[in-house]
Amino acid sequence: MHDDRGEAPVRDVPLAEEDGRSLSSKIYAMMALENAKTTEPGPHAALCEGEDPERYYMVRHAWAVHGVPFKDLEQAMERLKKEMPEKGWNIVKYGPDSSPAKTLELMADSTEKKFSVAVHLLDERKESRESRIAVSLVSTCFEVPAGKTVTER
Repeated sequence: MHDDRGEAPVRDVPLAEEDGRSLSSKIYAMMALENAKTTEPGPHAALCEGEDPERYYMVRHAWAVHGVPFKDLEQAMERLKKEMPEKGWNIVKYGPDSSPAKTLELMADSTEKKFSVAVHLLDERKESRESRIAVSLVSTCFEVPAGKTVTER
């Protein structure tokens, strides 16, 4: 998250994971990529560095979109840049990242939920591999409700 870290909001793990799934679905819908393929793993609870692993967690959801021409992926990035602010996201960066490849990167924070997303357009045409958009959604650290642990659902 791109905000000051204060007290962790209290949220059940399944609810936070569902928030991650829902936000990812909305991001995918904004891309408007018909016939694209996506990777399958869903959101999951992960450790919050420096916090009690039984009480605190964050939600991570890494996925990718592929199987469509590179031009379609470029247009999907433009659609995200345009539509995300209209759908409750604050774009904090859009442009080349710091890698040698200068990959196009979009970083945004949800204004409604405690999540941030990094989206990268990976151009693999020179390597004769399939280009893709890689998405990494991550939440702030949450605390489980009193009497529960991260592994208790």
